[in-house]
Amino acid sequence: MRTRWLIPDTVERRLPAYGRRHPSIPSLAALGVVAFLTLSSGGVSGPVPRASSEVTVQPGDDISRLVERNPPGTQFRLRAGVYRLQSITPRDGDSFIGDPGAILSGAQLLTQISRSGRFWSAAVHADPRAEYRGQCAPAHPACTYPEDLFFDNKPLGRVAELEEVDSGKWYLDYSARLAYFADDPTGHTVEMSVTPYAIKGAAAKVNIEGLDIEKYACEASDGAVDGRGNSGQMSRDWVVENNVTRWNHGMGIRLGDAMQVLGNKIIENGQLGVGGGGSNGVVDGNEIAGNNYAGYDYGWEAGGSKFAFTHNLVVRNNDVHDNDGPGLWTDLENENALYEHNHTASNREAGILHEVSYRAIIRNNVIENDGFSDLPKTEPWWGAGIIVAASSDVEVYGNTVTNCMNGIVGTQPKRELSHRGTPYLLENLNVHDNIITQSRGVAAGIVRSGLLGDAVFDTRNNRFANNQFHLADSSAKYFAWKGTMVSYSEWKAETQP
Repeated sequence: MRTRWLIPDTVERRLPAYGRRHPSIPSLAALGVVAFLTLSSGGVSGPVPRASSEVTVQPGDDISRLVERNPPGTQFRLRAGVYRLQSITPRDGDSFIGDPGAILSGAQLLTQISRSGRFWSAAVHADPRAEYRGQCAPAHPACTYPEDLFFDNKPLGRVAELEEVDSGKWYLDYSARLAYFADDPTGHTVEMSVTPYAIKGAAAKVNIEGLDIEKYACEASDGAVDGRGNSGQMSRDWVVENNVTRWNHGMGIRLGDAMQVLGNKIIENGQLGVGGGGSNGVVDGNEIAGNNYAGYDYGWEAGGSKFAFTHNLVVRNNDVHDNDGPGLWTDLENENALYEHNHTASNREAGILHEVSYRAIIRNNVIENDGFSDLPKTEPWWGAGIIVAASSDVEVYGNTVTNCMNGIVGTQPKRELSHRGTPYLLENLNVHDNIITQSRGVAAGIVRSGLLGDAVFDTRNNRFANNQFHLADSSAKYFAWKGTMVSYSEWKAETQP
């Protein structure tokens, strides 16, 4: 058994207190986060419409029609039971509150089932779409089709040809309106998702609480709960709290402006748990787990979360684990993101990935066993606990990163120009006061494309300081710098003159 070594950068300095300012990165107030937190307590965009009445909803009621018949600001209380094939466009100030056991389901029950040769077939109501979004992993070539077939709440794997159907798989013939599968349905509940969303729209100040929202046939990048109107306009100030969103083909929840996603179980969705864009979003206290069952290529867009074009995004206190793709991911033009007090574990490619974006703080997170890809490659390009990729002005501190494929790394790929017309650069990266445990791989460092020079090391103010490293071998080369692997002593000499 090899000896494990504790190698501190310094012994005098302690981890920073929560909320302490660091001169290398603007304070949260300068980033606009504090201003948002103050506003989100009730001062955004005027008064909330008060519920004029509470409408009791029973299974079998048409919720959309009830919304049309009642004024904005109505509270709809859903009694226990299954509400099938409902799509709701809320009005300003509406609330949808579920009693325990209230389920919004986008799936039709399949009851007209018969034996058809070596298969079983069921009559379904589904139409093909003009086009489909997404890229599939090689093992799941039919991932982009949004309908899913469920046996007792377990999604079967969809295949593109009837001849590929065997146990655990199914095929949909749109022209014949038949679903084919090999497993005997006797004694099982068989359902197929067909409805594209549960609650979607651009209204303001909508509350969604206490519901199970499941089995919606939303396409990639669309949410079963979706804070956008049909033409893409953003909602504002929604609160989505204490729900279970699961088994939805695309995203479980997609953000609108100032949406608060609080205390939900966002689990086992087909592509992503939560994602989207907008300003002042808060994702706090959720379990985000087991997402990407449909088999999208996680390098394209899949896993626990993916956010793009956000401003002042706050992601905190979430338990993010076992996602087939990055756990927490900001990719493309995100500015002033804050990741804090999250626990990530066993996510593919990364626990936290901040990519081609701008100012961010990643602090006081617990990251473990993350970043292992399904490829034989183990370089930092392919996975790590925390990755900052071609992003500027990012501070990473107070994190505990344990036994990931790699630890905390910066990457500088060659990318297209940003929407601002400037290159995406890894610069002003400040990684300090973290605890990193590695038995193999890269504990810390920077890698760059071979097409680029050494400016990312020499002139872009990227630095590592006061981190503690627990390494299996004190003399091994755990650090990536200037195109090679170096020992701790070599690394310290290069990065901390």
